[in-house]
Amino acid sequence: MSGTLVAVAILIVLVIVVIAVVKKSPEKTDTKQDFPYIKRGPLFTPAERSFLGVLNQAVGEVSQIFGKVRVADVITTKKGLTASVRQTAFNKISSKHFDYLLCNKNDLSVLCAIELNDSSHNSEKTKKRDSFLEGTCKSANIPLVQIKAQATYNINEIKEILEKHLPNTSIENITKESTIETNEMACPKCSSAIIEKVAKKGNNAGNKFLACSSFPKCRYVVNA
Repeated sequence: MSGTLVAVAILIVLVIVVIAVVKKSPEKTDTKQDFPYIKRGPLFTPAERSFLGVLNQAVGEVSQIFGKVRVADVITTKKGLTASVRQTAFNKISSKHFDYLLCNKNDLSVLCAIELNDSSHNSEKTKKRDSFLEGTCKSANIPLVQIKAQATYNINEIKEILEKHLPNTSIENITKESTIETNEMACPKCSSAIIEKVAKKGNNAGNKFLACSSFPKCRYVVNA
């Protein structure tokens, strides 16, 4: 009988010790599960980054330029809608963004939105997205300017396209620029950077040429 009591006493002591240890141990937080995030790549594609430089030269002195702005931060739903209709309308714009916004430097009111269209805008899915964005901007009375992505841009042409959206500006007094070539060319097929390569085979072995950095996924070659 005494042996049984000793065993029970030992078991009770063990339980007490385990409970004490558990209480003292700090709660472990699985940070990988609670914060499963990593930094994304550059904010702009090479084509978008190059065109941002063009915009700065064309209208940067008379307007404030923002990039990658969420549509829902610029446009909201109309009053008088039911809760379900309002939520549905919001959901349609909550995950979309403008490539660039031109804003008044005085109060940062929106002057116009700009979309830079590369070859990806030829897909049916993107065409539907573009059509929806056009209708949304028209409803909200925000000019939407669509410009085709290119390796080179004429600064004067960009000024002329955007000038009508810049109220009371002295854009005519900005130093006129000739056609410029962007510092970093972008592939017209996939928007990746165009880089210099050296041919390793064939009759052109050892010669330099320009091609898409996404090779072999994209096989675009300049002046091929």
